[in-house]
Amino acid sequence: MRKQVFSGLGQILPLNMISLAAGKAARLKLPGTLGQPVCSAFVKAFGIDMSEAERPLEDYATIEDVFTRKLKPGARPIQGDLVMPCDGVLSVSGPATENSAVQAKGLEYSLAELMFGDDVPPDLYLSWSATIYLAPHNYHRVHSPIQGDLKKIRYYPGELWPVNKPSVRWTPSLFTRNERLVFDIETKDGVLYLAMVGALNVGRITTPFLTDFASNGSLGQARQGPRSFELDRTHRIVPGQELGTFMLGSTVIIAFDEALAKRYRMDHALSSRPVRLGERLS
Repeated sequence: MRKQVFSGLGQILPLNMISLAAGKAARLKLPGTLGQPVCSAFVKAFGIDMSEAERPLEDYATIEDVFTRKLKPGARPIQGDLVMPCDGVLSVSGPATENSAVQAKGLEYSLAELMFGDDVPPDLYLSWSATIYLAPHNYHRVHSPIQGDLKKIRYYPGELWPVNKPSVRWTPSLFTRNERLVFDIETKDGVLYLAMVGALNVGRITTPFLTDFASNGSLGQARQGPRSFELDRTHRIVPGQELGTFMLGSTVIIAFDEALAKRYRMDHALSSRPVRLGERLS
């Protein structure tokens, strides 16, 4: 019964418009001295650790500035050649079956559709994936987990369902329904795919590799439909290099092709736990 009620509310409520409004509110600069108390109250309400932030709290003018804060140099040491791409909770990880992954107990979704939409390569074989959920208090920049060549970025407009535990448990194919930005990272051993998945109240997703791009209707991106961005040059990236920013919390999903999974022996489930950017993934 709760599943039907939850799904019904999602169909009725204008989730994308709510999220767009939330993003605009988070970017609102309040007049005079009002901004500082609002940011301070926000930090306290969500338990955000500002001691790791690059700048002191008084330097941030909006809630979005706090969410998108950078970290002090060295706050997240890179501990290997395959690492966690962000802070958060590793909620699901393990082998994929026929290009599908577990969303929650009793629910699966298509990894192939997540990464390629309706244009799945016929020879695609994804054999392992991991899902990391970012809560509001987490650091919200996403980094490369591996060294390789970034040659392509794809954008898929979609809905903006919440990605909290009830929504993940009760909303079929949640991640493939939501808006997302996908990065293809080619390595000498295989390909790693990383998807930044939007969610309710994620006002925007941005990436430094696309200077005129922002998700969730900003700059008309969603109205243009799915897009594949051919970068002007190949970008050689290293573990820990920034890929993109969530303007509010959401989810990161990474997937390995068969060759890369064999190289790192990713044939077993990792334990569900809090994780931090730069920790070893394998």
